[in-house]
Amino acid sequence: MAGHRSKTYRLQLSDEGTDLFLSCHSRLARIARNFIPYGATLSVALILADAMNAEELVAELAMPSCKRLAGKKDHYVGASAHLRPFAAHIIERIARSDHISVRPTIGRLYLAAIAVMAASEEQALAKAYRRLPSLFQQG
Repeated sequence: MAGHRSKTYRLQLSDEGTDLFLSCHSRLARIARNFIPYGATLSVALILADAMNAEELVAELAMPSCKRLAGKKDHYVGASAHLRPFAAHIIERIARSDHISVRPTIGRLYLAAIAVMAASEEQALAKAYRRLPSLFQQG
């Protein structure tokens, strides 16, 4: 694909975080009824997180279960180069809200997004997956 740009994103996960990400990936692939890249899973997780209001997302970021997903194991996921600016937009939106005192890192947002995805219903996953081409198309 000429013009398609991708980037590698690092996820620092615990064993629990790795298992949850793989579970979300498998679930999304079953919904899509196709083999999908790991980056599609991370992208869908961020789309779902972006759909939340700031207060809900801040609460998710503060959950002890979200903290348990973080770890020392580095995993690399290839996804659209537009994913990082999209994640930065989400962080900026919650940082502007009065619901958080410390700006979260992008890595922390990834963890919260994975947790959100795990708790999401299949219909929401399918809808977010269908948004991928238009949301991350090259312009």
